[in-house]
Parts: sequence; C-alpha cells; structure tokens
Amino acid sequence: LYTVLPEYNETSGEALPFDTNQLEDMTPADAAYTASLVDDGTQTLVLQVSMSTFFAGLMAWLGWFLFCIFGGIGMASMPMDLLMVYKNRPRHMDAVEFAEAQKSLRDRVNELVEIGELIKVERDANPQMGKVGGFGNFLSADKRKQAQSERQALLEFKQAVYLLEQDVEDFKACTQNYENYNPLKPYISLFLGICSLIISLFWLIHIIVYVLPKNPWAPFLNNYFEWFDKWFPLFGVISVAIFTIYLLFAAITGCFKFGLRVACMQLHPMILGKTYMSSFLFNIGLVLMCSLPVVQFSADAFSDYARYSTINQLFNVQIANLNFFGFFFTKNIFVYIFMGFMFLAAVFLMCRPRNTPPSGKELRDRLRSRRG
Repeated sequence: LYTVLPEYNETSGEALPFDTNQLEDMTPADAAYTASLVDDGTQTLVLQVSMSTFFAGLMAWLGWFLFCIFGGIGMASMPMDLLMVYKNRPRHMDAVEFAEAQKSLRDRVNELVEIGELIKVERDANPQMGKVGGFGNFLSADKRKQAQSERQALLEFKQAVYLLEQDVEDFKACTQNYENYNPLKPYISLFLGICSLIISLFWLIHIIVYVLPKNPWAPFLNNYFEWFDKWFPLFGVISVAIFTIYLLFAAITGCFKFGLRVACMQLHPMILGKTYMSSFLFNIGLVLMCSLPVVQFSADAFSDYARYSTINQLFNVQIANLNFFGFFFTKNIFVYIFMGFMFLAAVFLMCRPRNTPPSGKELRDRLRSRRG
C-alpha cells in the first residue's frame, strides 16, 4: 500500500494532478518486505493480439525493408542536396564560360537525341523491349540478361535526360532568366540545409546513445521534449512532429537519390508544376509504406517521452514481441541496416557530391552493338 499526500493550489484550493513526489518515503516495514522478495527469474506471458494489431506489425515489418534503405540514404543526401543548391547557385558568366557551357549543353542534347532515335528504332522492332515475355522466356538466362540490358539502357537514358533538363534550367538562370531568378532561393536552401544537417546529426546521436544500447546511455532528445512540455507543451509536440516527418522526407529523398545514382529503378521526381500523376502515386505509396515503420521507430526512440501513450503500448509492447517479427524489432536489425546505409551514403556523397549523368558515348555504343 502506498500513502499519497495530496497537494493543493494555494490560490484556488483545487487539488493538483498526481505526481510521484507525493508518495511517502519507504518505512522500515516496506524495506523489510522488499528484502524478503525472492527473484524467481524471468517469466514469459503469452498474450493474443487483435487481427488489426497483427496486420499493423506485418505492414510495419514490410515497410522497414524500404525505410531502412531509402531513409538511411535520405538522412545523408537531403542535407547535401540542399547545401549543393547554395554552392551551385547562379553566377554571372563571362563570354568564354558562356560559350563553353552552351557548347557542352548542345553536344549533350545532340548525343541524347541520337540515343533516343536508336531506342525508338529498337522499340519499333521489338515492342516487348525491356520485358522478358512469357514464362518460357523467364526461365531462359539469355532472355533475362537481354531484358535487363534493355531496361538498363532505358533507365540510363531517362537519367541523362533528367540531369540535362536540370543543367539547362541552371544555365537559363545564369543567362536569359537571370533577372527573374529569385535570389533568396539559394539562401533558403542554405538555411534548410543547415537545419537538415542538425536534425540528421541529432538523430544519429540519439540512435547511438538511446536506441541501440540495451540500457540507454542517455535520454537525449526525450529530455529535450520533456523540458519543452514543462513550460509550453505545444513546442514539445511540434518538435516530435518535426523529427518524425523529417524521416518521411528522408525516405522520399533517399529513394530518388538511389534511383538517380544507381540506374536500376524509375525516377519519380517531385517538381513544382512538372510532376506526373504516376510520380505522385509512387511517392504517396512510398510514404504509406514507410509511415508505420516511422511511427514504430519514433515510438521506440521517444519511448521515455511517450511512455504513457497508447502508441507506446501498441508498438513497444505488443508488436515488438510478436512471434517472428519480434526478432527483427527487439534485436534492432532494421536500425543497424538503417545506420549502415546512412554511413555508406554519407561517405559516397562526400566523395561524389555532384550528380553526374551516365556516359552517353558508352550508352550509344551499346545500343549500336545490339543492332549489329
């Protein structure tokens, strides 16, 4: 039994909310009873969860395969991309620089037009270009290799076209559209890049000191949120929202960066006024797949701050201990993969920060060789 000492507001006389400080100190009788307890070891309780909870755990497990890869890449690439916008901001070019840039763009345009014509001719001759075909063709290693080579050529062509469009926009911003260019854009990107870098570093530190250790070394961000709640609770909630939504933006950025640097998947850029419906649907699907992993990861990372919440009991107690899925969650398998991709992406982007298009000459030679 615990004795609670009520506390009242000195002005209104109303009872204050319960706090652990209201509990009386242990008496000698309490200490003697505690000393008499015997540790029988760990006991396992088997509980049944609802169908909705099981499917939430299943979807979270499936979504983690996307989030740990693309989210890790995005945590490193998003600050780098924003800072590169400031570094590569439009500058005045003299006559020699203008002529060299114009000639380079013209050569790339002519090269891609020629490659496009080769792809068009090949597709007219083979409407199933890039596809294996029937089940019999799928079993053939040569057919699969040929289809993979055709898909690779298409993806590299789309990648080169996208990067050329971006370079043309930058060239126009330095020349004919220089007066219409918003000079605040690079400085806004610099500010957002610094904020993004700080949030990524905070996430990295928090994962190392709180999420990965079996016994957390320090609450870190949990203390920061709780400190905000003491004088203005809304700031604590907003801070949690910022750190959580940042993970979703990182996943979208990482997916696009992965497709741009490794030509193995379609590009789905989100550009104001130039976004296709298919790109909207793809990115919405990616956000939906990553939403449950992000919620689970945030509930685990901020479990001290959200210890009395329903989401903490759902993800950190029920879903985290499900058969099969619980092994991946309790051992932090996905978090280690997330950290690995974050580290590899950071090293790679520091060595090659600029997006470079694939070699048009090599792509053209491959297409010509297939025609014989």
